[in-house]
Amino acid sequence: MPKALRIRLIGIVQGVGLRPFVYRLAVAKGIYGYVRNMGGSEVEIFAEGDESALKSFLEGLASEKPPSARFEQIFIQELEPRGYGDFKILRSDPNFDERSIIPPDFAICSACAGEIFDRKSRFFEYHWNSCAFCGPRFSMLYRLPYDRENTSMVQFPLCSECFRDYSDPGNFRRFHAQGISCLSCGPRTFVYSITGEKLEVDDPVEFAAKKIVEGRILAIKGIGGYHIACLASDDSVVMELRSRKKRERKPFAVMARDYSIVEKIACPPPKARELLESPERPIVVMPKKATISELVAPGLSTVGVMLPYSAFQILLLLRIPDGFLIMTSGNVHGKPMCTELDEVFSQLSGIVDYVVEHERPIVHRVDDSVIRFSDGELVFLRRSRGFAPEWIRICRSVAEGIALGGELQTAGAVSFEDKVVLTQFIGDMDEIENLEFMKRELEWLIGEYRIRPEFIAIDMHPLYHSRKLLKEFDGAEVIEVQHHHAHAVAAIAELGLSPDSKALAITIDGTGYGDDGGIWGGELLVSSW
Repeated sequence: MPKALRIRLIGIVQGVGLRPFVYRLAVAKGIYGYVRNMGGSEVEIFAEGDESALKSFLEGLASEKPPSARFEQIFIQELEPRGYGDFKILRSDPNFDERSIIPPDFAICSACAGEIFDRKSRFFEYHWNSCAFCGPRFSMLYRLPYDRENTSMVQFPLCSECFRDYSDPGNFRRFHAQGISCLSCGPRTFVYSITGEKLEVDDPVEFAAKKIVEGRILAIKGIGGYHIACLASDDSVVMELRSRKKRERKPFAVMARDYSIVEKIACPPPKARELLESPERPIVVMPKKATISELVAPGLSTVGVMLPYSAFQILLLLRIPDGFLIMTSGNVHGKPMCTELDEVFSQLSGIVDYVVEHERPIVHRVDDSVIRFSDGELVFLRRSRGFAPEWIRICRSVAEGIALGGELQTAGAVSFEDKVVLTQFIGDMDEIENLEFMKRELEWLIGEYRIRPEFIAIDMHPLYHSRKLLKEFDGAEVIEVQHHHAHAVAAIAELGLSPDSKALAITIDGTGYGDDGGIWGGELLVSSW
Protein backbone atom coordinates (compact mmCIF):
# COMPACT_ATOMS: atom_id res chain seq x y z
CA MET A 1 0.00 0.00 0.00
CA PRO A 2 1.49 3.42 -0.97
CA LYS A 3 2.75 5.74 1.75
CA ALA A 4 3.78 9.38 1.55
CA LEU A 5 6.45 11.38 3.37
CA ARG A 6 7.14 15.08 3.58
CA ILE A 7 10.89 15.46 4.08
CA ARG A 8 12.56 18.74 4.96
CA LEU A 9 16.35 18.96 4.72
CA ILE A 10 18.28 21.53 6.77
CA GLY A 11 21.98 22.27 6.27
CA ILE A 12 23.96 23.10 3.14
CA VAL A 13 21.26 21.91 0.77
CA GLN A 14 20.79 24.68 -1.80
CA GLY A 15 23.36 25.40 -4.49
CA VAL A 16 25.03 21.99 -4.15
CA GLY A 17 23.20 19.95 -6.81
CA LEU A 18 20.77 18.42 -4.32
CA ARG A 19 17.51 18.82 -6.25
CA PRO A 20 18.78 17.06 -9.41
CA PHE A 21 20.29 14.38 -7.18
CA VAL A 22 16.96 13.87 -5.42
CA TYR A 23 15.20 13.74 -8.80
CA ARG A 24 17.51 11.02 -10.14
CA LEU A 25 17.32 9.04 -6.89
CA ALA A 26 13.52 9.21 -6.81
CA VAL A 27 13.19 8.06 -10.42
CA ALA A 28 15.63 5.19 -9.77
CA LYS A 29 13.72 4.06 -6.65
CA GLY A 30 10.23 4.37 -8.15
CA ILE A 31 9.24 7.34 -5.97
CA TYR A 32 6.62 9.87 -7.08
CA GLY A 33 6.21 13.46 -5.88
CA TYR A 34 8.44 16.51 -6.00
CA VAL A 35 11.47 18.35 -4.64
CA ARG A 36 11.82 22.12 -4.35
CA ASN A 37 13.90 24.84 -2.73
CA MET A 38 12.28 26.89 0.01
CA GLY A 39 12.78 30.48 1.08
CA GLY A 40 14.73 29.66 4.24
CA SER A 41 17.50 27.99 2.20
CA GLU A 42 16.03 24.57 3.04
CA VAL A 43 14.80 21.82 0.67
CA GLU A 44 11.38 20.17 0.76
CA ILE A 45 10.65 16.72 -0.68
CA PHE A 46 7.25 15.06 -1.05
CA ALA A 47 7.86 11.37 -1.68
CA GLU A 48 5.27 8.65 -2.15
CA GLY A 49 5.70 4.98 -2.93
CA ASP A 50 5.57 1.61 -1.25
CA GLU A 51 7.32 1.13 2.08
CA SER A 52 10.39 -0.65 0.72
CA ALA A 53 10.90 1.98 -1.99
CA LEU A 54 10.65 4.81 0.53
CA LYS A 55 13.13 3.07 2.85
CA SER A 56 15.60 2.64 -0.01
CA PHE A 57 15.05 6.27 -1.04
CA LEU A 58 15.82 7.56 2.46
CA GLU A 59 18.94 5.41 2.68
CA GLY A 60 20.19 6.73 -0.67
CA LEU A 61 19.40 10.28 0.38
CA ALA A 62 21.78 9.97 3.32
CA SER A 63 24.53 7.86 1.74
CA GLU A 64 24.75 9.14 -1.85
CA LYS A 65 24.22 12.90 -1.49
CA PRO A 66 26.37 15.37 -3.49
CA PRO A 67 29.88 16.04 -2.14
CA SER A 68 29.24 19.57 -0.85
CA ALA A 69 25.80 18.83 0.61
CA ARG A 70 25.55 18.62 4.39
CA PHE A 71 22.46 17.57 6.34
CA GLU A 72 22.25 18.97 9.86
CA GLN A 73 18.62 18.08 10.44
CA ILE A 74 16.07 15.95 8.60
CA PHE A 75 12.39 16.35 9.44
CA ILE A 76 10.12 13.55 8.23
CA GLN A 77 6.33 13.71 8.44
CA GLU A 78 3.99 10.96 7.23
CA LEU A 79 1.11 12.26 5.10
CA GLU A 80 -1.65 10.87 2.96
CA PRO A 81 -0.58 9.95 -0.61
CA ARG A 82 -1.69 12.43 -3.27
CA GLY A 83 -1.52 10.12 -6.25
CA TYR A 84 1.37 11.72 -8.11
CA GLY A 85 2.20 9.96 -11.39
CA ASP A 86 5.83 11.10 -11.69
CA PHE A 87 8.57 12.99 -9.85
CA LYS A 88 9.36 16.64 -10.61
CA ILE A 89 11.58 19.52 -9.60
CA LEU A 90 9.04 22.21 -8.76
CA ARG A 91 9.49 25.95 -8.88
CA SER A 92 10.96 27.24 -5.63
CA ASP A 93 8.69 28.49 -2.85
CA PRO A 94 9.77 31.76 -1.17
CA ASN A 95 8.01 30.74 2.06
CA PHE A 96 9.71 28.58 4.65
CA ASP A 97 9.11 26.48 7.75
CA GLU A 98 12.74 26.18 8.83
CA ARG A 99 15.86 28.28 8.36
CA SER A 100 18.81 26.58 6.72
CA ILE A 101 22.42 27.42 5.76
CA ILE A 102 22.97 29.93 2.96
CA PRO A 103 25.39 28.29 0.49
CA PRO A 104 28.94 29.68 0.53
CA ASP A 105 31.15 29.97 -2.55
CA PHE A 106 32.83 26.78 -3.77
CA ALA A 107 36.12 26.37 -5.64
CA ILE A 108 36.02 24.98 -9.16
CA CYS A 109 35.67 21.17 -9.09
CA SER A 110 38.08 18.76 -10.81
CA ALA A 111 35.54 17.91 -13.53
CA CYS A 112 35.06 21.58 -14.52
CA ALA A 113 38.83 22.13 -14.33
CA GLY A 114 39.30 19.18 -16.68
CA GLU A 115 36.84 20.63 -19.22
CA ILE A 116 38.84 23.83 -19.65
CA PHE A 117 41.75 21.71 -20.97
CA ASP A 118 39.60 19.58 -23.27
CA ARG A 119 39.72 20.98 -26.81
CA LYS A 120 36.60 18.99 -27.69
CA SER A 121 34.58 20.61 -24.91
CA ARG A 122 32.62 23.81 -25.46
CA PHE A 123 34.02 24.87 -22.07
CA PHE A 124 37.61 24.71 -23.37
CA GLU A 125 39.52 27.59 -21.75
CA TYR A 126 36.24 29.16 -20.57
CA HIS A 127 37.28 31.41 -17.68
CA TRP A 128 34.18 31.02 -15.48
CA ASN A 129 33.28 27.36 -15.89
CA SER A 130 31.16 25.84 -13.11
CA CYS A 131 28.51 23.20 -12.49
CA ALA A 132 26.00 22.03 -9.88
CA PHE A 133 28.82 21.20 -7.48
CA CYS A 134 31.10 24.24 -7.74
CA GLY A 135 31.40 27.94 -8.43
CA PRO A 136 30.16 31.15 -6.81
CA ARG A 137 27.05 31.02 -4.63
CA PHE A 138 26.86 33.56 -1.77
CA SER A 139 28.89 36.20 -3.61
CA MET A 140 26.28 36.39 -6.40
CA LEU A 141 23.10 35.84 -4.33
CA TYR A 142 20.55 38.64 -4.24
CA ARG A 143 17.97 36.73 -2.23
CA LEU A 144 16.81 33.26 -1.23
CA PRO A 145 15.92 30.71 -2.43
CA TYR A 146 19.03 29.95 -4.49
CA ASP A 147 17.79 30.11 -8.09
CA ARG A 148 19.39 31.75 -11.12
CA GLU A 149 16.70 34.44 -11.15
CA ASN A 150 17.76 35.41 -7.59
CA THR A 151 21.46 35.76 -8.45
CA SER A 152 23.55 38.11 -10.55
CA MET A 153 23.55 35.37 -13.24
CA VAL A 154 19.99 36.47 -14.04
CA GLN A 155 21.40 38.89 -16.63
CA PHE A 156 22.99 36.03 -18.58
CA PRO A 157 20.19 33.98 -20.22
CA LEU A 158 21.15 30.41 -20.99
CA CYS A 159 22.17 29.77 -24.58
CA SER A 160 20.51 26.85 -26.38
CA GLU A 161 23.31 24.41 -25.49
CA CYS A 162 23.39 25.37 -21.81
CA PHE A 163 19.59 25.18 -21.69
CA ARG A 164 19.79 21.69 -23.18
CA ASP A 165 22.24 20.66 -20.44
CA TYR A 166 20.09 22.33 -17.77
CA SER A 167 17.00 20.43 -18.95
CA ASP A 168 18.64 17.02 -19.34
CA PRO A 169 18.20 14.71 -16.29
CA GLY A 170 21.02 12.59 -17.67
CA ASN A 171 23.50 15.46 -17.41
CA PHE A 172 24.84 14.68 -13.96
CA ARG A 173 26.59 18.02 -13.36
CA ARG A 174 24.42 20.56 -15.16
CA PHE A 175 20.82 19.37 -14.84
CA HIS A 176 19.08 22.19 -12.93
CA ALA A 177 22.46 23.77 -12.10
CA GLN A 178 21.62 27.44 -11.50
CA GLY A 179 24.98 29.10 -12.14
CA ILE A 180 26.11 27.36 -15.33
CA SER A 181 27.36 29.38 -18.28
CA CYS A 182 29.65 29.29 -21.28
CA LEU A 183 31.29 31.80 -23.59
CA SER A 184 28.02 32.17 -25.54
CA CYS A 185 25.98 32.96 -22.40
CA GLY A 186 28.62 34.98 -20.55
CA PRO A 187 29.99 36.36 -18.38
CA ARG A 188 32.89 37.28 -20.61
CA THR A 189 36.29 38.71 -19.68
CA PHE A 190 37.76 42.08 -20.72
CA VAL A 191 40.96 44.03 -20.17
CA TYR A 192 41.34 47.74 -19.39
CA SER A 193 44.22 50.08 -18.83
CA ILE A 194 44.09 51.75 -15.42
CA THR A 195 43.15 54.99 -17.19
CA GLY A 196 39.85 53.36 -18.23
CA GLU A 197 40.63 52.49 -21.83
CA LYS A 198 39.14 49.16 -22.94
CA LEU A 199 41.83 47.20 -24.72
CA GLU A 200 41.20 44.87 -27.65
CA VAL A 201 42.99 41.64 -26.76
CA ASP A 202 42.47 38.18 -28.25
CA ASP A 203 43.14 36.28 -25.02
CA PRO A 204 42.78 38.09 -21.66
CA VAL A 205 44.60 35.26 -19.83
CA GLU A 206 47.56 35.37 -22.22
CA PHE A 207 47.66 39.18 -22.00
CA ALA A 208 47.56 39.14 -18.19
CA ALA A 209 50.28 36.49 -17.91
CA LYS A 210 52.53 38.33 -20.37
CA LYS A 211 52.23 41.62 -18.49
CA ILE A 212 52.80 39.96 -15.11
CA VAL A 213 55.94 38.19 -16.36
CA GLU A 214 57.15 41.56 -17.67
CA GLY A 215 56.90 42.89 -14.11
CA ARG A 216 53.59 44.75 -14.35
CA ILE A 217 50.97 44.85 -11.57
CA LEU A 218 47.37 43.92 -12.40
CA ALA A 219 43.96 44.08 -10.76
CA ILE A 220 41.99 40.92 -11.52
CA LYS A 221 38.29 40.54 -10.77
CA GLY A 222 37.59 37.22 -9.09
CA ILE A 223 34.70 35.60 -7.25
CA GLY A 224 34.21 37.97 -4.31
CA GLY A 225 36.25 41.00 -5.36
CA TYR A 226 39.42 42.16 -7.10
CA HIS A 227 42.88 40.79 -6.40
CA ILE A 228 46.14 42.58 -7.07
CA ALA A 229 48.49 40.18 -8.87
CA CYS A 230 52.20 40.34 -9.66
CA LEU A 231 55.36 38.24 -9.54
CA ALA A 232 56.27 36.92 -6.09
CA SER A 233 59.82 35.87 -6.99
CA ASP A 234 61.19 39.23 -8.15
CA ASP A 235 62.32 41.58 -5.36
CA SER A 236 62.03 44.68 -7.55
CA VAL A 237 58.41 43.93 -8.46
CA VAL A 238 57.42 43.21 -4.85
CA MET A 239 59.21 46.37 -3.70
CA GLU A 240 57.35 48.38 -6.34
CA LEU A 241 54.01 46.94 -5.16
CA ARG A 242 54.84 47.83 -1.56
CA SER A 243 55.75 51.36 -2.59
CA ARG A 244 52.58 51.86 -4.63
CA LYS A 245 50.30 50.27 -2.03
CA LYS A 246 52.05 52.05 0.87
CA ARG A 247 52.28 48.71 2.64
CA GLU A 248 55.76 48.54 4.13
CA ARG A 249 55.77 45.20 5.96
CA LYS A 250 52.35 43.54 6.08
CA PRO A 251 52.65 40.15 4.32
CA PHE A 252 51.12 39.40 0.93
CA ALA A 253 49.30 36.15 0.12
CA VAL A 254 50.61 33.90 -2.64
CA MET A 255 48.65 31.76 -5.09
CA ALA A 256 50.42 28.62 -6.35
CA ARG A 257 49.60 26.70 -9.52
CA ASP A 258 49.23 23.34 -7.72
CA TYR A 259 50.40 21.49 -4.63
CA SER A 260 53.80 20.63 -6.12
CA ILE A 261 54.51 24.36 -6.36
CA VAL A 262 53.36 24.84 -2.76
CA GLU A 263 56.01 22.33 -1.70
CA LYS A 264 58.68 24.28 -3.64
CA ILE A 265 57.93 27.61 -1.99
CA ALA A 266 56.82 26.52 1.49
CA CYS A 267 56.74 23.68 4.02
CA PRO A 268 53.07 22.67 4.26
CA PRO A 269 52.14 21.12 7.63
CA PRO A 270 50.17 17.87 7.92
CA LYS A 271 46.53 18.30 6.85
CA ALA A 272 47.43 21.38 4.78
CA ARG A 273 46.99 19.68 1.41
CA GLU A 274 43.46 18.56 2.20
CA LEU A 275 42.55 22.11 3.19
CA LEU A 276 44.32 23.76 0.24
CA GLU A 277 42.51 21.50 -2.25
CA SER A 278 39.14 21.61 -0.48
CA PRO A 279 36.05 23.30 -1.98
CA GLU A 280 36.65 26.15 0.50
CA ARG A 281 40.20 26.72 -0.87
CA PRO A 282 41.45 29.09 1.88
CA ILE A 283 44.82 30.75 2.33
CA VAL A 284 46.91 28.53 4.66
CA VAL A 285 49.78 30.07 6.61
CA MET A 286 52.91 27.87 6.63
CA PRO A 287 56.72 28.09 6.89
CA LYS A 288 58.23 29.61 3.75
CA LYS A 289 61.27 28.64 1.68
CA ALA A 290 63.92 30.85 0.08
CA THR A 291 62.36 30.37 -3.39
CA ILE A 292 59.95 33.16 -2.63
CA SER A 293 61.03 36.80 -2.36
CA GLU A 294 61.82 37.79 1.23
CA LEU A 295 59.82 40.96 0.57
CA VAL A 296 56.55 38.98 0.23
CA ALA A 297 56.48 38.46 4.01
CA PRO A 298 59.40 40.49 5.40
CA GLY A 299 60.71 39.49 8.79
CA LEU A 300 58.41 36.48 8.98
CA SER A 301 59.24 32.80 8.74
CA THR A 302 55.79 32.05 7.29
CA VAL A 303 53.76 32.88 4.20
CA GLY A 304 50.07 32.52 3.33
CA VAL A 305 49.51 30.25 0.33
CA MET A 306 46.38 29.27 -1.58
CA LEU A 307 45.54 27.33 -4.74
CA PRO A 308 43.47 28.61 -7.70
CA TYR A 309 39.71 28.39 -7.19
CA SER A 310 38.43 29.63 -10.56
CA ALA A 311 39.12 28.53 -14.13
CA PHE A 312 40.65 31.92 -14.92
CA GLN A 313 43.15 31.56 -12.08
CA ILE A 314 44.08 28.03 -13.18
CA LEU A 315 44.72 29.19 -16.75
CA LEU A 316 46.68 32.22 -15.57
CA LEU A 317 48.99 30.30 -13.22
CA LEU A 318 49.67 27.76 -15.97
CA ARG A 319 51.29 30.55 -17.99
CA ILE A 320 53.51 31.85 -15.17
CA PRO A 321 56.96 30.19 -15.38
CA ASP A 322 57.47 30.28 -11.59
CA GLY A 323 54.03 28.78 -11.02
CA PHE A 324 53.15 31.23 -8.24
CA LEU A 325 52.10 34.87 -7.86
CA ILE A 326 51.28 37.44 -5.24
CA MET A 327 47.49 37.49 -5.11
CA THR A 328 46.45 40.04 -2.52
CA SER A 329 43.22 41.93 -1.85
CA GLY A 330 42.56 44.75 -4.30
CA ASN A 331 42.01 47.62 -1.92
CA VAL A 332 43.51 50.79 -0.53
CA HIS A 333 44.89 50.28 2.99
CA GLY A 334 42.07 49.96 5.52
CA LYS A 335 39.27 50.15 2.98
CA PRO A 336 37.20 47.21 1.72
CA MET A 337 38.25 45.25 -1.35
CA CYS A 338 37.03 46.70 -4.64
CA THR A 339 34.10 44.90 -6.25
CA GLU A 340 33.22 47.27 -9.12
CA LEU A 341 35.20 48.56 -12.06
CA ASP A 342 34.73 52.24 -11.26
CA GLU A 343 36.10 51.59 -7.74
CA VAL A 344 39.23 50.10 -9.29
CA PHE A 345 39.74 53.10 -11.55
CA SER A 346 39.26 55.57 -8.68
CA GLN A 347 41.00 53.70 -5.84
CA LEU A 348 43.71 51.59 -7.47
CA SER A 349 44.99 54.19 -9.92
CA GLY A 350 48.68 54.51 -9.17
CA ILE A 351 48.80 50.95 -7.80
CA VAL A 352 47.96 48.74 -10.80
CA ASP A 353 48.78 49.06 -14.49
CA TYR A 354 45.97 47.00 -16.03
CA VAL A 355 42.58 45.62 -14.99
CA VAL A 356 41.09 42.24 -15.90
CA GLU A 357 37.31 42.47 -15.61
CA HIS A 358 34.42 40.04 -16.02
CA GLU A 359 30.75 40.90 -16.45
CA ARG A 360 29.14 39.13 -13.49
CA PRO A 361 28.22 41.63 -10.74
CA ILE A 362 29.54 40.81 -7.28
CA VAL A 363 26.61 41.05 -4.88
CA HIS A 364 28.50 40.25 -1.67
CA ARG A 365 32.14 41.21 -1.22
CA VAL A 366 34.00 38.13 0.08
CA ASP A 367 37.70 38.16 0.93
CA ASP A 368 39.81 35.00 0.94
CA SER A 369 39.68 33.03 4.19
CA VAL A 370 42.95 32.67 6.12
CA ILE A 371 43.79 29.67 8.32
CA ARG A 372 46.85 28.51 10.23
CA PHE A 373 47.53 25.32 12.15
CA SER A 374 48.26 25.27 15.88
CA ASP A 375 49.23 21.90 17.37
CA GLY A 376 47.63 20.22 14.39
CA GLU A 377 44.31 22.05 14.79
CA LEU A 378 43.15 24.69 12.33
CA VAL A 379 42.64 28.23 13.60
CA PHE A 380 40.80 30.89 11.60
CA LEU A 381 42.61 34.18 11.16
CA ARG A 382 39.92 35.31 8.72
CA ARG A 383 36.65 33.43 8.16
CA SER A 384 35.24 34.48 4.82
CA ARG A 385 35.10 32.91 1.32
CA GLY A 386 34.11 29.26 1.39
CA PHE A 387 32.87 29.43 4.98
CA ALA A 388 30.64 32.52 5.23
CA PRO A 389 27.78 32.81 5.84
CA GLU A 390 27.54 29.30 7.34
CA TRP A 391 26.20 29.25 10.86
CA ILE A 392 27.84 28.01 14.04
CA ARG A 393 25.68 25.88 16.32
CA ILE A 394 26.02 26.52 20.03
CA CYS A 395 24.82 24.38 22.92
CA ARG A 396 22.06 26.71 24.08
CA SER A 397 19.08 28.55 22.69
CA VAL A 398 19.56 32.28 22.12
CA ALA A 399 17.23 35.14 21.35
CA GLU A 400 17.13 36.70 17.92
CA GLY A 401 19.79 39.37 17.91
CA ILE A 402 22.76 41.14 16.36
CA ALA A 403 26.44 41.31 17.33
CA LEU A 404 28.79 43.98 15.99
CA GLY A 405 32.15 42.44 16.90
CA GLY A 406 35.28 44.39 17.79
CA GLU A 407 36.90 47.44 16.26
CA LEU A 408 39.66 45.82 14.18
CA GLN A 409 39.63 43.01 11.62
CA THR A 410 36.06 42.20 12.57
CA ALA A 411 32.86 40.54 11.39
CA GLY A 412 29.26 40.84 12.50
CA ALA A 413 26.72 38.16 13.38
CA VAL A 414 23.04 37.43 13.85
CA SER A 415 21.54 34.81 16.15
CA PHE A 416 18.39 32.69 16.35
CA GLU A 417 17.45 29.35 17.93
CA ASP A 418 20.79 27.63 18.74
CA LYS A 419 22.65 29.23 15.84
CA VAL A 420 24.98 32.16 15.22
CA VAL A 421 25.44 33.25 11.61
CA LEU A 422 28.63 35.20 11.04
CA THR A 423 29.04 37.65 8.21
CA GLN A 424 32.07 37.36 5.99
CA PHE A 425 35.20 39.29 7.02
CA ILE A 426 34.41 43.02 7.15
CA GLY A 427 37.59 44.83 8.27
CA ASP A 428 38.37 47.76 10.57
CA MET A 429 35.44 49.81 11.82
CA ASP A 430 37.29 53.14 11.71
CA GLU A 431 36.56 53.33 7.96
CA ILE A 432 33.12 54.60 6.97
CA GLU A 433 33.04 52.20 4.00
CA ASN A 434 33.47 49.25 6.36
CA LEU A 435 30.68 50.49 8.63
CA GLU A 436 28.40 50.66 5.60
CA PHE A 437 29.59 47.20 4.51
CA MET A 438 28.78 45.78 7.98
CA LYS A 439 25.35 47.43 8.02
CA ARG A 440 24.50 46.12 4.55
CA GLU A 441 25.49 42.52 5.30
CA LEU A 442 23.69 42.44 8.65
CA GLU A 443 20.52 43.89 7.11
CA TRP A 444 20.70 41.24 4.38
CA LEU A 445 20.97 38.38 6.88
CA ILE A 446 18.18 39.85 9.01
CA GLY A 447 15.96 40.12 5.94
CA GLU A 448 16.69 36.69 4.46
CA TYR A 449 16.30 34.89 7.79
CA ARG A 450 13.34 37.14 8.78
CA ILE A 451 14.85 37.96 12.14
CA ARG A 452 13.31 40.39 14.60
CA PRO A 453 16.31 41.47 16.70
CA GLU A 454 15.61 41.62 20.42
CA PHE A 455 19.13 42.73 21.30
CA ILE A 456 22.27 44.18 19.81
CA ALA A 457 25.59 43.21 21.41
CA ILE A 458 28.42 45.72 21.25
CA ASP A 459 31.85 46.24 22.78
CA MET A 460 31.57 48.45 25.87
CA HIS A 461 34.35 50.77 24.67
CA PRO A 462 32.61 54.17 24.39
CA LEU A 463 34.75 55.29 21.43
CA TYR A 464 34.44 52.27 19.15
CA HIS A 465 33.15 53.30 15.74
CA SER A 466 30.74 50.35 15.61
CA ARG A 467 28.53 52.30 18.04
CA LYS A 468 27.51 54.44 15.08
CA LEU A 469 25.48 51.47 13.85
CA LEU A 470 23.27 51.40 16.95
CA LYS A 471 20.89 53.96 15.47
CA GLU A 472 20.47 51.72 12.39
CA PHE A 473 18.94 48.96 14.54
CA ASP A 474 16.81 51.09 16.82
CA GLY A 475 14.41 49.27 19.15
CA ALA A 476 16.68 46.38 20.14
CA GLU A 477 18.10 46.21 23.66
CA VAL A 478 21.76 47.25 23.71
CA ILE A 479 24.03 44.82 25.56
CA GLU A 480 27.56 46.04 26.24
CA VAL A 481 30.22 43.32 26.42
CA GLN A 482 33.71 43.63 27.89
CA HIS A 483 36.31 42.95 25.21
CA HIS A 484 38.38 40.28 26.94
CA HIS A 485 35.29 38.57 28.33
CA ALA A 486 33.99 38.25 24.77
CA HIS A 487 37.18 36.40 23.79
CA ALA A 488 36.90 34.13 26.82
CA VAL A 489 33.28 33.22 26.13
CA ALA A 490 34.02 32.61 22.45
CA ALA A 491 36.70 30.09 23.45
CA ILE A 492 34.34 28.43 25.96
CA ALA A 493 31.63 28.12 23.30
CA GLU A 494 34.08 26.79 20.73
CA LEU A 495 35.14 24.06 23.16
CA GLY A 496 31.49 23.05 23.50
CA LEU A 497 31.33 23.61 27.26
CA SER A 498 27.85 23.82 28.74
CA PRO A 499 26.33 27.23 29.56
CA ASP A 500 26.70 26.46 33.28
CA SER A 501 30.42 25.74 33.05
CA LYS A 502 33.01 28.11 34.44
CA ALA A 503 36.54 28.30 33.09
CA LEU A 504 39.72 30.20 33.81
CA ALA A 505 40.48 32.00 30.55
CA ILE A 506 43.78 33.63 29.64
CA THR A 507 42.96 36.41 27.19
CA ILE A 508 45.94 38.19 25.69
CA ASP A 509 44.68 40.53 22.99
CA GLY A 510 46.24 43.91 23.60
CA THR A 511 44.15 46.57 25.27
CA GLY A 512 40.42 46.69 25.87
CA TYR A 513 37.97 48.84 27.81
CA GLY A 514 37.48 47.30 31.27
CA ASP A 515 34.46 46.99 33.54
CA ASP A 516 36.03 49.62 35.80
CA GLY A 517 36.44 52.13 32.99
CA GLY A 518 40.18 51.51 32.83
CA ILE A 519 42.28 50.01 30.06
CA TRP A 520 42.77 46.26 30.48
CA GLY A 521 45.51 44.27 28.79
CA GLY A 522 46.22 40.53 29.07
CA GLU A 523 43.72 39.22 31.60
CA LEU A 524 42.98 36.10 33.63
CA LEU A 525 39.20 35.83 33.76
CA VAL A 526 36.91 33.33 35.44
CA SER A 527 34.20 33.22 32.80
CA SER A 528 30.99 31.45 31.89
CA TRP A 529 28.25 31.98 29.36
